[in-house]
Amino acid sequence: MKTLGTITLRRSQGPSLQCSLATQLKKMIQRGELLSGERLPSSRELASTLHVSRNTVIAAYDMLVSEGYLESVERSGVHVGRAAQAFQFQLATRARRSIAAVNLRHVEPKTCFRPPLPFRPAQPDVRLFPIKIWNRHRAHVLKRGVNLLHYQSVFSSGLDSLRQHIAEYLRDSRGVRCDWREIAVTSGSQQALFLLANLLIKPGDRVYMEDPGYLGARLAWKQAGAQIVPVPIDDEGACLPQVDSGPVSLIYVTPSRQFPLGTCMSLGRRLLLLQNAVRLQTWIIEDDYDSEFRYNSPPLPSLQNLDENRRVIYVGTFSKILFPSLRIGYAVLPPDLVERFANLKHIAEDHGPLVDQATLAEFMDSGAFHTHLRRCRRHYAERQASFLDAAARAGLPLRFPITDGGMNIGGLFPNDTDDFSCSEQLRLNGFDVPPLSRYSIANVYPGLLFGFTAFEPRTIRRGIQNLATVIEKNKTTAIFKRGSRVERLK
Repeated sequence: MKTLGTITLRRSQGPSLQCSLATQLKKMIQRGELLSGERLPSSRELASTLHVSRNTVIAAYDMLVSEGYLESVERSGVHVGRAAQAFQFQLATRARRSIAAVNLRHVEPKTCFRPPLPFRPAQPDVRLFPIKIWNRHRAHVLKRGVNLLHYQSVFSSGLDSLRQHIAEYLRDSRGVRCDWREIAVTSGSQQALFLLANLLIKPGDRVYMEDPGYLGARLAWKQAGAQIVPVPIDDEGACLPQVDSGPVSLIYVTPSRQFPLGTCMSLGRRLLLLQNAVRLQTWIIEDDYDSEFRYNSPPLPSLQNLDENRRVIYVGTFSKILFPSLRIGYAVLPPDLVERFANLKHIAEDHGPLVDQATLAEFMDSGAFHTHLRRCRRHYAERQASFLDAAARAGLPLRFPITDGGMNIGGLFPNDTDDFSCSEQLRLNGFDVPPLSRYSIANVYPGLLFGFTAFEPRTIRRGIQNLATVIEKNKTTAIFKRGSRVERLK
């Protein structure tokens, strides 16, 4: 029971004693000094403490009871009312907002969009994108009428015209066997992975995943409560366990170009993977993130092309081909999953950006998409050659075992190198080159992952020279030793 010793009452020309007492009690409740349910002193006791008449205290208590601040309980006395919880919640909320406001004062507003730092992986060169042609198609789409600007829930799986063009493109370029109605357009491939995780995984389910592998996929499986089983990579691709230790909900692979190492899965390994999917009655997610970019040979057929039992879910994106902020990806679904995926996607969003989808459909139909893709292949091949030549001339302490295509290239260090520390030193010197160990669970390949497609040859040559200087300056120091890297992976 509170003694209320902090209350002081003065006889003056101001408010009456009972009003003054009621006001001070009210403020104590609002500030959280008196909590909901707390018992107050009796009117006789408080009157004696404050040297006022008992009627003054009774009048103040009655005033606060009528306002809901106090409650009078028979044979139990006067208590702080339940309404005090609302005031105290508001007080705590204001305090949190005040702290957050103080923290936000130290955050500078972002006033400009910056290009990627060298050598950030998976970055297309948006300067190659034909923005004038794109805007011409966009303007044509908007001239058709305003209905495209309305809610169009019937297109939660994407515009039919775009799905048809995607199906045609995948059949011709990747050998994907599908009907356009089996394609769902998503807000990038990451949304497709997120929705598939929620559709196919229950907490505790086991997921086979390449190790090292794509972090975005790993996060999607983990948020769904999956138990991730790391699958090592060799020269033929993912090595699935020989002995099954339990049911598996799905298998995630990047067979055409393993991320981040770049290995292409062999035909024998692909067939074995499909056999295992049938035997385990599980789904395979084939993430085909940048297979369009092979520089010495045509793109390889997809894993889905070999799938006679419809166990493969094929996922792709236009972010790497066109520009990242477009945020249009897709999933090619087996018939059993089409409706279930559509229902789940409808919960996530009524539909995607229909203006951009309609523009992309026209862009593909006009042939501009294929022209742009050929142009990118030509420039990216030149940039990869420039990168490898510059790396060799600079004497980087890395070897690049797989250089047949893609937007990234993995460089491997000797096994005693702490690639985390090396990457951090490069970051401090203006580079964005993540360590390969960042993508590992159990199978560690110390090295760095370089992107080269967003940078012109002269930028690549100059960047490699500066990068080599940073590595040479620090390679003999303790930060490049292995111990700290192993600790970070635990």
